[in-house]
Amino acid sequence: MPSKDNSDDAITTLRDSLQAIRSKKGIIGYILKAADSASVDLNDPSKIVDYAVVSATTLEEGEKLAKVFGLGDLNKVVLEGARMKLLLLARGDHRISIFMDKTVDHEAVGKDLNLA
Repeated sequence: MPSKDNSDDAITTLRDSLQAIRSKKGIIGYILKAADSASVDLNDPSKIVDYAVVSATTLEEGEKLAKVFGLGDLNKVVLEGARMKLLLLARGDHRISIFMDKTVDHEAVGKDLNLA
């Protein structure tokens, strides 16, 4: 079992990576959720609840589909709409939701985090 210090270091590194990605063109924001905390950075803070609901619902439904089709653990979900998309990554107790314009390469974003 990882120590709390190692877990804290991992979350700090992840937050630093998200901050670097956040400055890139087309990134709307992110939600980083751990078991006992969350970090949010969005262009429009008044929509935190909306983005959180989309993120949680996408994860829940993705997990249901993975179970129904025997896909194993859910690692990544991409939800794409007419103007924007959501890259949702699940790693251990951490859930990372990155909201971006539709034109952003979500694979590159995942690679920048060293998670996808």
